[in-house]
Amino acid sequence: MKKPYTHRLSGRRNQRGAAMVEYSIGALMLVLVLVAVKPNAIAQLVTAIRDAYASFVYALSVSWF
Repeated sequence: MKKPYTHRLSGRRNQRGAAMVEYSIGALMLVLVLVAVKPNAIAQLVTAIRDAYASFVYALSVSWF
């Protein structure tokens, strides 16, 4: 008896979104370790991002004429 036709990507369909879950769990674990080791790490990260953005905005505002 002939095997019924199945789409060759049907195995991938079952795994859709699995990588996002894995990356989310990994990022959560990294954040938990960061906070456990250095409690003010989030505040330092926010400050660093704010400073980097301020530098970026300043660089954009410089006139090249």
